[in-house]
Amino acid sequence: MKRTLLAMLLLSVGGTGAWSGPVAPYPPSDLIRNMAWHWETYTNAAIGSDLWPVTWGPDDNLYTAWGDGGGFGGGDQDGRVALGFGRIEGGPEHWRGVNVNGGKNSEHPATFPKKGKTAILLCVHGVFYAIVNLQDGKWPEVNHELAWSTNLGATWTMAGWRFPKGTGHFQPASFLNFGKDYTGVPTGLEGYVYLYGAKRSSDPKQPAQACLARVPVDRVRERAAYEFFQGVDSAGEPRWTEDEGRTGSVCFDPNDDGPGTVVYAPTLKRYLMGSFHGGPGQLSVFDAPNPWGPWTTVGYYEHFGGMGASGEGLVCTFPPKWMSADGLTLWCVFSCYGGSAKQGIHGHDRFNLIKATLELSPRQ
Repeated sequence: MKRTLLAMLLLSVGGTGAWSGPVAPYPPSDLIRNMAWHWETYTNAAIGSDLWPVTWGPDDNLYTAWGDGGGFGGGDQDGRVALGFGRIEGGPEHWRGVNVNGGKNSEHPATFPKKGKTAILLCVHGVFYAIVNLQDGKWPEVNHELAWSTNLGATWTMAGWRFPKGTGHFQPASFLNFGKDYTGVPTGLEGYVYLYGAKRSSDPKQPAQACLARVPVDRVRERAAYEFFQGVDSAGEPRWTEDEGRTGSVCFDPNDDGPGTVVYAPTLKRYLMGSFHGGPGQLSVFDAPNPWGPWTTVGYYEHFGGMGASGEGLVCTFPPKWMSADGLTLWCVFSCYGGSAKQGIHGHDRFNLIKATLELSPRQ
């Protein structure tokens, strides 16, 4: 891990100041008054590798995945694989990254040495699930296939069926993560795994709609078992359908291109979505009382970490394992690439980690 000195000088960057740029699509959160970023805590690792979705395993470690690099201790070419999986041991201030499948000095050989990417990772009752971008076309015209591991990421098996590419199809983007090994699922949501995805229109200039699917926890490997969120009924209860064509939107940001990464914060009883509405500095944080909304805005930044609009913001997540008991201290794992990602904190193409604290509204 490397502590960036520049970041220690950027204490105000990514705060709540007014930035010029796109306008947040949702009103301010009625629960979270302020989100402060503690840049003196910023660390990074695995330079040359990107993406970094995170899930909480049954052995109390965090697990993650990266693309196009050697993972922890590797480089852009040193140990490079298309897709690797790693383990993060310890707490957010004293942690160690280990390459489990692929990457430099990995515990097991790479399942995806040449092709494959994922930003979609979940552990459910001892089984890890990832949905792999097969890289069989030009993004976003790619197919996705489910993969799973029953041995803590050592080896992976492919499902043999696909989430197909193309207009109107559900394109997986992120799993909804709860507690350790998929514990702590709120009443009414138990028994299912939830998956956010993008649904694209025939107009390439239009941003994709963010949609939601679910599948019974014991049938994740069966494509026919997936249902799609249509909307809520007059009592506010969700309606689900097996017809992918009738999928409704759960959130929509005209500045973004699909959903971000969502976790459940149990103390706050809120769902937190981290997303990028453009480049590395254009970070969005939303919250909602349900996985389908309604969403409100915690922060909508244009110069997060001293970065800007050029380049790509990739993944932003808040691992539930590293949330404080009162829910007010979080640790953010994020990834970005190119352009302005090489400015400010220089978060380009690496595992980035920073502490954030929340201030609740006075009436809370």
